[in-house]
Amino acid sequence: MTPAGAATPAPAATPAVEVTNLSVTYDSHPVLLGVSVQVGPGEVVGVVGPNGAGKSTLFRALVGLVPLTTGTVRLLGGPVERGRRWVAYLPQREALDWDFPVVVWDAVLMGRFPHLPWGRRPGAADRAVAARALEALGIADLRDRHIGELSGGQQQRVLLARALAQEARVLLLDEPFIGVDAATEATILALLPRLRAEGRTVLVVDHDLVRVRETYDRVLLLNQRLVAAGPPAAVLTEELLRATYAGRLAPLEAMVGAEGTEGGP
Repeated sequence: MTPAGAATPAPAATPAVEVTNLSVTYDSHPVLLGVSVQVGPGEVVGVVGPNGAGKSTLFRALVGLVPLTTGTVRLLGGPVERGRRWVAYLPQREALDWDFPVVVWDAVLMGRFPHLPWGRRPGAADRAVAARALEALGIADLRDRHIGELSGGQQQRVLLARALAQEARVLLLDEPFIGVDAATEATILALLPRLRAEGRTVLVVDHDLVRVRETYDRVLLLNQRLVAAGPPAAVLTEELLRATYAGRLAPLEAMVGAEGTEGGP
């Protein structure tokens, strides 16, 4: 009970993503084991772990693309089927068919389709949203280019523009910094605070531990199981990184090396 005269505490925000005891198995081989985590609205979270740790599988499980061996997933307080249209999943670029015959404008406009009744074409309001997304990612001048003609960085911007056009409340970005130019990396990094300010939830698979330490509100360390979750300063420790990377020191040495160069000539 609340004491007389005391303010009633505000209810906790409904998690944007809630995973409970999640396990996924491929061909009798466990990929994820008993993962439980909550991510709140407006959080920008880095997902870190070695290759084969289950990071991409976690994202696919969040949108119902893989069957669960155990556990549950809830999006925006409800089942996956209800919340999926508000989630933008951007897989690794290599997983997509960039020869598909579509230009940038049409690819971005596809982000509006989850909000349209079956068979209805995008209207003026939808086109306005897509145009703003192109401007936000700095690719308005590419709107008539075939997606297969673009550089890796430009392709990544198209994917992000489509997510903005979708007005997604949860964005799952699987290694968005791989194979992009410095300008695109800077554009993505500048976009993250804007998404946070708008109350959107963003999960990003990222292998650069220096960038992870400087960019994200929280970090999930994953290697089949959830090793740790928390603020970067609390999670990116030698002990937890060794546990996550099973003794492989390259990621830790890269971060320590970067720290050692600060303030140098």
